[in-house]
Amino acid sequence: MELMIRICRLTNLAMTTKSFIINTIFFVFLSLLTGPLLSYGAEESIELSKDIRAGDVLTFDSPVFVGSSKEYAPLETVIKEGKKYHLTNSEVLDIFTEEKTEYSETSILYEGVEYIDRMPETAWVQVINEDLKLKQTVELPVVSQVEERSYWDYDFTFPIEISGYQEDTYLLGDIEIPNGAPLTDYAVEFLKYLNLPEDYYQITSIVWAGEPVERNGNMVRNAQAQGKKLVKNIRALYGGEVTVPSVQAQIYRGIYEEDRTENQTDPLIYKNSEIAGYERQAWNGYRKIVRYIMTITITLAVLLLLLIFILVLIKKKNMVESDSKPDSRFD
Repeated sequence: MELMIRICRLTNLAMTTKSFIINTIFFVFLSLLTGPLLSYGAEESIELSKDIRAGDVLTFDSPVFVGSSKEYAPLETVIKEGKKYHLTNSEVLDIFTEEKTEYSETSILYEGVEYIDRMPETAWVQVINEDLKLKQTVELPVVSQVEERSYWDYDFTFPIEISGYQEDTYLLGDIEIPNGAPLTDYAVEFLKYLNLPEDYYQITSIVWAGEPVERNGNMVRNAQAQGKKLVKNIRALYGGEVTVPSVQAQIYRGIYEEDRTENQTDPLIYKNSEIAGYERQAWNGYRKIVRYIMTITITLAVLLLLLIFILVLIKKKNMVESDSKPDSRFD
């Protein structure tokens, strides 16, 4: 009876041990297979959506300037397309302007221009960029001329040289003038001789200046004419393409938001989608190697202990079977 009980116990133990061994081997194999893989990570992305209350935002940049920024500061409020915006932020930014070619004009006022004067077709003028505090001297062609004023200049004198002077007469071109006759009586003839129009010049007096002298075999005598001339003030406009070099400058930038009145019940809402990325802890470098070696070592140790345990059980099982057999000596 005791022998039967002992055999049953060993049989149950063997069955239980067998199940335990199978489960343990499966668990160890699964750990060995998946243990190193569990430490791998992967980068994943999640799309997040959120509602944001906002109004229209405007950005205004001032003209480029050099020097004081006070006059370029943005206004506190602006009106655009019927909407009112208020300043929320402003800053001064340092920039370098780009070299560019632009059209420029400069005027010059010529005063006291008389009939015989000729206006210059080109002129060296100074072009000033007030924002950049930049002055350039360039040659530009005339674009237009405008008469601003005309008036008589009474401070008008000019010398006259009379040739063919004789004791009784002298010649003024083809006109023979008796010696001793008043020269002023021949004022119109003098103008014609000098090719000056009467509309622009008038002689009021002519007097001798010095005695007759011989020059190149001819007798000549000088005279001085006095009168008035019609002159004008003319403003000439010069313009053309001018290259403005790159310079270091600044701009004033203002950020504006739309005013939201208290009685407005439909605030502007828009949905903003964002992509958030994260990465799990990865099995990297040295840690990967150490962790893998530790996993293999522990797994092999468990398998070794399990093998020893199995061998012990097999040995005990063989001993029990040996004891349970009838002794042949009693046959």
